[in-house]
Amino acid sequence: METDFLQIAEAGKITNLEGLNQGIGLDVRPFVAASWLDSDTSSDDGFDAEPGVDISYNITPSLKLTGTINTDFGETEVDERQINLGRFSIRFPEKRSFFLEDAGVFAFASTGPQSPGGTPSASADVFPFFSRRIGLVGGQEVPLDAGVKLTGKVGRTELGVLNVLTGSTSLVDSENLMVGRFKQNIFEQSYIGGIFTNGNSSSGASASTYGVDARFATSDFLGNSQNFAVNAYAAKSDNGEDSDQNKSYGLTAHFPNDKYVGEAVYRVIEDDFNPALGFVQRNNVRLYRVGLSYNPRPKNFLDIQQMFHDIFYTEFENLDNGMVESRELHITPLDWHFRSGDSVHAFGDYDRTYERLFTPFQISPGVILQPGEYTNNRYKFTFASARKRQVTAFVSGSVGDFWSGTAEQVSALLTYKLPPKFNISLAANQTFAHLPEGNFITRVITSNIDYAVSPFLSFTNLIQYDNRSRNLGWQSRMRWTIQPGRDLFLVFNQGWIQDPMGGFSFQVQDTKVSTKFQYTFRF
Repeated sequence: METDFLQIAEAGKITNLEGLNQGIGLDVRPFVAASWLDSDTSSDDGFDAEPGVDISYNITPSLKLTGTINTDFGETEVDERQINLGRFSIRFPEKRSFFLEDAGVFAFASTGPQSPGGTPSASADVFPFFSRRIGLVGGQEVPLDAGVKLTGKVGRTELGVLNVLTGSTSLVDSENLMVGRFKQNIFEQSYIGGIFTNGNSSSGASASTYGVDARFATSDFLGNSQNFAVNAYAAKSDNGEDSDQNKSYGLTAHFPNDKYVGEAVYRVIEDDFNPALGFVQRNNVRLYRVGLSYNPRPKNFLDIQQMFHDIFYTEFENLDNGMVESRELHITPLDWHFRSGDSVHAFGDYDRTYERLFTPFQISPGVILQPGEYTNNRYKFTFASARKRQVTAFVSGSVGDFWSGTAEQVSALLTYKLPPKFNISLAANQTFAHLPEGNFITRVITSNIDYAVSPFLSFTNLIQYDNRSRNLGWQSRMRWTIQPGRDLFLVFNQGWIQDPMGGFSFQVQDTKVSTKFQYTFRF
């Protein structure tokens, strides 16, 4: 059973590791994957079964070569539902094992810094490479015929090379996609690096992205045992268009320490900067962001372990006309973490936001916001109980202005644990909006039910519903480790669609059963 590692008490012990033999470092993992689909929304009904193989070889203890043929991701957990009430795309996390392994090698200086917990993100990270652009197009899966990846270190140089051949579908033709990344470590905590991508997963047109980045960091800033880092990057996309507005560049200063955290960010994302194998949330903007957190650890005061106080200011300027497009002032007056593990994450957090719409924006079906200026003031309250308890709760709510009207937003999570075998949680995220253009409610409900019969046999279940798509989905996954390296997966997916009139009337939509058996040979 998987769990977030946030408490030392949750860590296990590994003992009696004797007589280990690593061999030559070669793993060959052939597998057979099969699936059966009964769908009301597509014509791909029927049964399918195919073999494949994954190979990994440790060239050196720090350099690894990984290959895959006829890759299958049938055992991967589905994405968690989200309803987007913003103007820009949401980035869903990567969950496929082939791309997750050694993913940090491809990280770029344009993604950060990591702001304190609870602080709103600037939502302007630039990803020259985002692995979900491979094998997924328009929400539909594209087969991966073959792939090879080289990751690791040679001396003080970090390397990452990925080449994937995708199969053809009714949506796209077969494509060869390539990513190269290197980082040359200098001094104790610094590096200079570069990245290159080639190919376009969603069309046959040629596309490339080039980038360079650098990080200069020290843990002895001004001789005071303080952390300080400066990141810089520049990137350019070339998608066959005749444009000189296809670049992004930025500079970040970060002061991440226990008592004080500070950051200053400057970033430019031009209108035609669009890395074909990457992800950019918004274009044609210039970003300014500054922030400071004061986080003292009081002695003998209400059993508080640490107190957090934040103030962050973010501004986006439109590159075409120089006008302010977005602005946000975030203030956390009180964020207390107790030694018990409980926390009051927000007690009256204040957000003052400004948005300028240049074109109409449909925030909900039939609810269209007109071009103009919108200034909002909102207040947030959040409580979280200690994760060490058998029953834990997280409750967050915000009230105040919302675009042209008002809205109440509520998030809640209730978890019950019987460690180490059983875990069940229920989460709900809801927005109740009252706008002159129309009222609407968004609702996402999620439940996880996990049961580990033993360390070798586990069942995980994810049940989700959202009222935007009116879709109710259930994924049940079984993993049986017959012997270490020999695994059987069985995955059941069921979808239902809610009656347009609402209520508890649902009709069966899609049913899919997948299985995968893999056998590892270690040499």
